[in-house]
Amino acid sequence: MLRGETAESMDQGKQKLVLIAVLLGIFVSHFTAGVMNVALPELMNVFQVSLGSVQWVTVGYLLVIATFLPLMGKLGDRFGLRTIHNLGYLTFLLSSFLLALSPDFAVLLLLRVVQAIGAAMYQATNVALIAVHFPKNRIGRALGTVSTAVALGAMSGPVIGGMVAEWLGWRWLFLIHVPVSIVATVLAYVTIPKEKTVKTKEHFPLVSIMLFMLMIGSLIYGMSNGNQYGWLSAPTTAVLAMSIASLLMLMLWERRQKTPFLPLHTCKNPMVASGMVVTFASYAAANTTLAVTPFYLTGFLEMPTALAGYLMIAYPMVLALAGPIAGRMSDRYGPKRLTLAGLGLMGAGTLLFALFYEHTSVVFIAIMIGIVGAGMGLTATPNLSLIMKHVPAHESASISGMVGMIRNVGMVFGAAMGLGMLNGAGAGQRISDYSGGFGLSALVCLISVMIFLYGERLARREKPISIERESA
Repeated sequence: MLRGETAESMDQGKQKLVLIAVLLGIFVSHFTAGVMNVALPELMNVFQVSLGSVQWVTVGYLLVIATFLPLMGKLGDRFGLRTIHNLGYLTFLLSSFLLALSPDFAVLLLLRVVQAIGAAMYQATNVALIAVHFPKNRIGRALGTVSTAVALGAMSGPVIGGMVAEWLGWRWLFLIHVPVSIVATVLAYVTIPKEKTVKTKEHFPLVSIMLFMLMIGSLIYGMSNGNQYGWLSAPTTAVLAMSIASLLMLMLWERRQKTPFLPLHTCKNPMVASGMVVTFASYAAANTTLAVTPFYLTGFLEMPTALAGYLMIAYPMVLALAGPIAGRMSDRYGPKRLTLAGLGLMGAGTLLFALFYEHTSVVFIAIMIGIVGAGMGLTATPNLSLIMKHVPAHESASISGMVGMIRNVGMVFGAAMGLGMLNGAGAGQRISDYSGGFGLSALVCLISVMIFLYGERLARREKPISIERESA
């Protein structure tokens, strides 16, 4: 794929407009995720559905994004980043209008899937657009603004979602972001330069993509319905067996390909492999807490939805503060210590929730949510830095995309498992036990710390071997 206008020939004014167009989509994506997290109890009451059903508003959305990201990335390489990115904006915008007109819960879920496909289209191409249209000496600065857009969306989503659900009604949950989406779509079509694409003889990895989607889809479906059907029941074991079989088939198929869809061979490096585990575990633990907390606040504590949204803002606010600090400290002191410290903080915050959720105060709840946010901030950037330091330069883009997929799968897994651990999930029933959901987050953090330390130990063992080979 060739660019019609190079990064060097584009003036800085146009580059800023391209950046704004991309950042608006990133903001909306995280804003709507925050809105939905805090509004699930409201949707549960409006449609009179069980928790097992309403969770698919969030879990299904993240699941579709996770499964479609690799496909949209390949389509972006083949048909142009701008084409796929902007079609994603249009799909997301139109589905938002239709979601507000949903006559029943089944139609709402179907349209939510369409909206997720649109989100996957622009999420798979937004960072690549920044890299394409900015010169090398300014890419880092431009990419640094992405975290700001993420934090703004994540902070404002729960607050505005709580107020909308309480004061305006559920239909506005899908309309509140439409003005920003319209501006983003128009700006993207006007400012992002068209690309000149060339025909490629590269094999399109359709089989690998289908096997990957089947593996992820069956895994998340089985995990999210384990409590409902029973973990050893025939439906659960059949679906999880399908996921394992799809994984084995994918690995066998990939070994026969000249250009594998997933760079699995690079993951043999202990630090890369353990870093991938930490990526999955940290986002799973955080999303477990974020999915369970609104039900705890509005259900167990009988807190107004708007106030619950205000409390939830503690997570992204502390995350936004801790992230840049962690990045600078990682360069100075190394990423390993910070990664372990971040996982420890996340585990401590969720463990406090599990132990004291029955007898606590609003201030202490905000502190616990903030601790989880601080842990995530200290984990994410140093862990990504650690992974990329052990990846060959020619595979950095592939591994970066793989990290993105694992991050989304971790978010889906966390939401599915967290909500699945709640008891009394029937429509109109009061959920009484939250220790399982919060305790699961703490357990995931503990296991990931152990795996990370084991990977570091393996890496230290391999170093002398590689040095001896070089000297020989």
